[in-house]
Amino acid sequence: MSVQGILSQCNELTTIVVRNVPESWEVQDLVSLLWWQGFSLDVNFAYVPLHISSEVALGYAVVNMVNQAKAQQFMGQIQGMRLPNQEKAFVVEWCRKIQGLDGMVDRYRSSRVMHPTIADRQRPMVFHNGMPVPFPGPNRNVNAPKLRPVHL
Repeated sequence: MSVQGILSQCNELTTIVVRNVPESWEVQDLVSLLWWQGFSLDVNFAYVPLHISSEVALGYAVVNMVNQAKAQQFMGQIQGMRLPNQEKAFVVEWCRKIQGLDGMVDRYRSSRVMHPTIADRQRPMVFHNGMPVPFPGPNRNVNAPKLRPVHL
């Protein structure tokens, strides 16, 4: 879907996918990057999906910024950035499926990553004025994740 197609489904683009995040990353690493780049007050959602069993990052992260201007600024700053000891540079793009804080919260609030058995470091985070706030509770029953064997 094109940027125009995504924009036609919402008021403004604020949700970004960051590709090529290190396998060792957790959500706190993403938050550190945001703060280091000067966006501590401009982010309201951050998530680094991890494999439930191995806790290895799946190679991407999702960030929602407070407005489209801040999202574009963030994209411009980290597009092509390469972290020390990392082979691949970051690639950033607009999230094609869901846009906005409400959409992200709705997507994850009742997902398996919010089950009580899942550690906080494996869950998405919500922020207000740079401070973490409690993630809204589920709006339906949250099933436990299915743990699969890990073959590393």
